[in-house]
Amino acid sequence: MTRQQLMKSIYDIMENSLELQTLSSFNEDARLNEDLYMDSIMILQLILHLELDLGISIPDDILVPKDFKTVGTLASFLEKQQKVE
Repeated sequence: MTRQQLMKSIYDIMENSLELQTLSSFNEDARLNEDLYMDSIMILQLILHLELDLGISIPDDILVPKDFKTVGTLASFLEKQQKVE
């Protein structure tokens, strides 16, 4: 999956599954917490939806906050996870 496809998947999950109302701020530099107003529970829900929709497994022991700072860092993290699988 390309980075552009990952970005679309992230956007679609945020819009359809999480029903975020703050997607006008969505871009690679948008901070999940500060710009998109996602709390820790919403980020965990996002991770679960990404695992199910993308067919990847994200082990709990590799989750670190820096990978979930912005939409771009999340996309980079997912790119790395795809290569591992």
